[in-house]
Amino acid sequence: MRRLANIAGGLLGLLALGALVVALALTFGGLPRQAKPASQAFQSPIQTPTQPPYPPPETPTPPGPPATPTVPPTPIPRCTFAARPAPAEPAPPLEAYQFSEPRVVLTHTSAIGIAGWLPDGQRLLVTRLIPGQSREYVEVFNTRTGELQRYGERHSLPGKPVWLAAHQAVAFADVAPDKQVVLRISWGEGAAVETPVSGLAASFLGASPDGRQVVFFTQAAPNRPEALDIAQAQRVTLPVTLPPTPYRISWHPQGDQIAFYNETGFYLADLPSGRICEVDLGFEESEARYGKRWAFYAQWSPNGRYLAMLTTVGNLPVKFSDLTILDTTAGELHSIHPDQYINPGQYYVTDMAWAPNSQLIAIRAAVEMREGVMYEGLYLVEVASGRDIRMLPEALFTGGDAGWNLAWSRNGQQMAANCPTANEGRLCMIAVTTR
Repeated sequence: MRRLANIAGGLLGLLALGALVVALALTFGGLPRQAKPASQAFQSPIQTPTQPPYPPPETPTPPGPPATPTVPPTPIPRCTFAARPAPAEPAPPLEAYQFSEPRVVLTHTSAIGIAGWLPDGQRLLVTRLIPGQSREYVEVFNTRTGELQRYGERHSLPGKPVWLAAHQAVAFADVAPDKQVVLRISWGEGAAVETPVSGLAASFLGASPDGRQVVFFTQAAPNRPEALDIAQAQRVTLPVTLPPTPYRISWHPQGDQIAFYNETGFYLADLPSGRICEVDLGFEESEARYGKRWAFYAQWSPNGRYLAMLTTVGNLPVKFSDLTILDTTAGELHSIHPDQYINPGQYYVTDMAWAPNSQLIAIRAAVEMREGVMYEGLYLVEVASGRDIRMLPEALFTGGDAGWNLAWSRNGQQMAANCPTANEGRLCMIAVTTR
């Protein structure tokens, strides 16, 4: 997965019961672990609360007035999209794109994770696992000079750090000494790391497009997202009510919508109105697949028109994963995958990165299994047609947690790709040109 193939373990960002916290934290998604067969290649990105092992004993209730009837929650409506014509935007065909051979720019004795590009198109926000520990460095890597600037250290958790452009700072979740999941803000080396929020419900964060706010969920209100204004040190509860389970978060590039999603549903919240709706990703009924389609990773296109998602059906271990694209302008939903199967009927799209023009998306997809390890190829997908082409056919990449392995720079000229070996973490750069 995201971590090197020769190390085991993992951290879960949700710490529900104090006595079980450490055990839970070593269970999921953050630490290096053995490479798994493709049928086990995706572990749930969803963190679920730990329930008591048995019902608590009943407590006698003194006589009193009848209890007030419980009002059931208001059902969340399905999203509807008015099909609006969109002007055609010319773009080079897939065949015009050329990718250079991957060039190693950073190595590490343990795993490297790509959190995303900074706006300057030169620096990357990365994590580097500390060998032999369940902790990792949070750093900014200059791809031109090779300089690493450390912003902090944290427990290795599933949620990615986020860059706050307005403050030139990084926000990330961590585990405090009292076993609570906390929000930390760092302004860089030599500056004190602040902890403005404790008791997070999960390690997943979202940053506003201007980098002024961070959105999160707390254990005290797991169904009501909150936003922290960094400059004002002010917390605001957003006018949104969701089913109370931990969510991943993706903020619309125009700042007016936020996507909240997990294995139970995919929701779009409109911040100005406070309205919320559920995106219908479809329901599959076949001999091979049965159930509601759900997303384990999502990204808005840079222009805000499209939502790209990695989706699947059913419980773990999942049998497949698609690239699913929602066109919010045309009101259309399509699922796509390259015609490459590691077993009959079994395929995996494992990561993605939008091109700056919002008309192409790069993906990594499984191309072969070898000695129990899944290897991935790099593809370009044309959003309008669904057509794909494999780039660098000779290049193979080992699997990783979705969202940590691929990032396309905002100027379109560089692709960052996680390219580890069995014994070493590696970060590669791929130059992108058009003919």
